[in-house]
Amino acid sequence: MTNQELALSIRHGLFAERKTVKEAFDYAFDVINRMSESDKVAATTALMVLTNTISKEILANEKAK
Repeated sequence: MTNQELALSIRHGLFAERKTVKEAFDYAFDVINRMSESDKVAATTALMVLTNTISKEILANEKAK
């Protein structure tokens, strides 16, 4: 999967975006921090698993070049 295919596969028109990845992470953690303690752990874990998986795909694509 190319980086473009990856980006298109995870994009969802129902939701907004942020100007930078840092701003998006800040927003996500702001939302997570408003949750109950037990929900914070689950939401943070899910977010970071997704982030690591996307990172792995991007690195694999760059290595393949």
